[in-house]
Amino acid sequence: MKILFAVIPAVIALFLLWSIVGAVREISGIRSLERSGQRTPGRVVASHSQTTTSGTGDDRRVSTRLVETIEFPTVDGRRIRGVPTWSDVGMLDRSDQDVQVSYDPERPDRFIAPKGARMGTGSAVTRIVVCVLFLVFVAIFFRVAQGMLSDPLFGGSPFDSSSF
Repeated sequence: MKILFAVIPAVIALFLLWSIVGAVREISGIRSLERSGQRTPGRVVASHSQTTTSGTGDDRRVSTRLVETIEFPTVDGRRIRGVPTWSDVGMLDRSDQDVQVSYDPERPDRFIAPKGARMGTGSAVTRIVVCVLFLVFVAIFFRVAQGMLSDPLFGGSPFDSSSF
């Protein structure tokens, strides 16, 4: 049973670290496309709202986001039509509007079309901050749990070398 006080925090910590790595990769990918991506004008040819639900009963949550389909020409003349790799439009409907597209010339299907001059990365930064805070909490929980488990009141050995 004591092993669970080490395994569960370790699994939670691995999940949090994985989330941090994903957020850092998202920020890196966005900044890379902004910095060295090929810029071209594009057009929002369609948009639709995508609704997702999670939970059940009173704990049910519904979230909606707008998904755009954008068409743009590449430098070599091909027309690409697709959904941006990352999007910051929220619920702003830009249907039939011209937008600025930054795409990877080696993989034109990897592109962004920010709503402003720069793509917002606030949600990824928030995800990193929240994950770091939870990692600190998990580390404190782990340390306190290990201290409690070595205490004779909680079944630990009175001759544990860490108590001297």
